[in-house]
Amino acid sequence: MKTVCVPCVEGKFSDKYSIFDRCNECRSCHGKDKKEYAENCTRTTDAKCSCHSGFLCSDNVCSTCVENKCVAGERPIQTVSTGGKYLYDCKPACPAHEYLDVKMDICKPRIQCSALGLAELFPGNKTHNSVCDVYAATGGDSIRVILSIGFVLLSLSLVLFLSSVCIKNLRKHRTKNNPVLAVSANTCDFHLSKEESGLQLIIQDENKDSNGFSNLHPGSTL
Repeated sequence: MKTVCVPCVEGKFSDKYSIFDRCNECRSCHGKDKKEYAENCTRTTDAKCSCHSGFLCSDNVCSTCVENKCVAGERPIQTVSTGGKYLYDCKPACPAHEYLDVKMDICKPRIQCSALGLAELFPGNKTHNSVCDVYAATGGDSIRVILSIGFVLLSLSLVLFLSSVCIKNLRKHRTKNNPVLAVSANTCDFHLSKEESGLQLIIQDENKDSNGFSNLHPGSTL
């Protein structure tokens, strides 16, 4: 009799040949314990589960997930208990005199300020580099004084400039509110109409005749 092998249906698998028509149920990685699929189930392999970020598997098949209690700059060190459960202990991610660059996830050496002859402002920690007092070594006080003087001079220049602008605007405003009309004292500057010009000539002629008559008859009165 010839044996005919039939593949497992979806949702089941068999990782070995068997003369029995038997397939195993695939492992489920769904649930409320922060699990997710690391590898999906196939006809010949079971599914593999993993935990969401911030959680760790409790055993080799990730039956449940436990909270990762390690802080930044620490890594969980896994040990196996007698019952097969995983135990975790938090240890520094980097050795002494180094810090963890969180963005790049690598260890970097901390700056040794004393080796550079600088004062140490911040000693650094598991995730941050040391901070040295560079100003003290490069005459920081002198630099601060120069910057302060420059700031004061700049402020005074700005005040003087704004004052001059305000004074000019005030003068323009006064000139507009109090206009001065220039009146010419020379009557020749005024242009008379033809009638007014003729009347002026007649008056001038009469004045001339009166003056001439007075000169001829100085004792007479009109």
